[in-house]
Amino acid sequence: MTFKPLITLLSSALLVMSLFLPSMVKAHADHHHDEDSEIIVNNAQVRVFLPASKSTVGYLSIVNHGNADVTLTKAAIDGLGRVEIHEHAHVDGMMKMQKVDTLLIKAHQQLDFKPGGYHLMAFEPSEVIKAGQELKLTLYFSDGNRVFTQAQVVSLESQVEQASQSKQHHTHH
Repeated sequence: MTFKPLITLLSSALLVMSLFLPSMVKAHADHHHDEDSEIIVNNAQVRVFLPASKSTVGYLSIVNHGNADVTLTKAAIDGLGRVEIHEHAHVDGMMKMQKVDTLLIKAHQQLDFKPGGYHLMAFEPSEVIKAGQELKLTLYFSDGNRVFTQAQVVSLESQVEQASQSKQHHTHH
């Protein structure tokens, strides 16, 4: 009995697996959650930088499916030097935007980052970002967990259009 055909077949199979394994691992690592994850990120967007602007804004939804509250401590977006968590708040009768160091997301709750509320402020792009790109967004939590997702880069016009469609959708119900 000869083992040469079997060894050749196994060698070929290992070669094929070695070619595809890194991309399979990367695809899994880039995915925003796995089957056991209790934190889900939806609709992550970063707006292109407007001309002469030193910052831009990011929106998303974070869903905590877990039985315990979680605390968001930091966010990072590949290609952007600094990302801060901000909120719009009423202070002394005025609307004010302010940085938030931590943000509690209660168990079984969803927190939306949207205009007029919580949002990400992003600064210091390493290169021009363009509508249609996807940037890796990493969220850091106080328990050491991190959640990865892709943030879609969108234009101001498309954000305005989405907001308009959302308002029309809600007024028809």
